[in-house]
Amino acid sequence: MGLATKRRKTWLCPKCSTRNEHRTSSRKCGGCGGLTKPKRRVPKHAEVLRDVSFEKWAALSVQIHGGELYACGVCRRPMSETRRPDRDHDHRTGKARGLACVRCNRELLRHATLEEARAVVAYLERAEAFNGQA
Repeated sequence: MGLATKRRKTWLCPKCSTRNEHRTSSRKCGGCGGLTKPKRRVPKHAEVLRDVSFEKWAALSVQIHGGELYACGVCRRPMSETRRPDRDHDHRTGKARGLACVRCNRELLRHATLEEARAVVAYLERAEAFNGQA
């Protein structure tokens, strides 16, 4: 096993320096009993997906892009009845950009026509202008 793929199997208690197993679900230290197991780091973009409800995300999308409550912010088509729209966000900053249909979210910049590429640019400009205000 290479150095890059090795995972630590223990965590060190900052209070008493006891080595504890990572595999246990308990956050308590075996030596001092304190609640000291470090929390897992969550990327910025995952925090916004976890912390903002879908309803708030939809309202934010209307605030940024206008239009219908559950319409795609890029192509402006109403969403499918069978699948919820994707919550589009910037992976670097974690800021929400709005709701997007599966096609627009997956292929945001891979569209073949100039008209679709302009729609994507307009969508990103609206999201950037809105996030710049806050």
